[in-house]
Amino acid sequence: MPLFPSREWMETFCERVRAHPDAAEAAEALRGVYRFVVEPAGPLDRRHAYDMRIEPSGGGAPPDVSCLDGEDPSPRLTLTADYTRWRQLIRGELDLATAFMLRRLRVSGDLGPLLGRASSARPLTDALGQVDSRFPDG
Repeated sequence: MPLFPSREWMETFCERVRAHPDAAEAAEALRGVYRFVVEPAGPLDRRHAYDMRIEPSGGGAPPDVSCLDGEDPSPRLTLTADYTRWRQLIRGELDLATAFMLRRLRVSGDLGPLLGRASSARPLTDALGQVDSRFPDG
């Protein structure tokens, strides 16, 4: 059970996105680098940022979903929230769309593909709750 936030947690998240039944179809719309930023709150005293690349493989094969070393200079989309909000999202206590509308989650970058086809984000939103996670504050 990986600790959130950590590289191990992010790698497990990437595996869950890749394994999602709709991942191959959604990868075309999601193609690019996504940055997940966890701001300090609760037990975290420093910012954490993780990048994930999604590339379609073609022919209905699972997409290439990988964690990147270092930060990409120009992610397609950046999702930023404090630790408490991310924990709520992962535990299913807060919906991603609701968090965005209530400004508990900041999203910057190219929103077009996600707004045009909300179902494209399903592999990402489903995978958040599929990682069996540990948290520093229990």
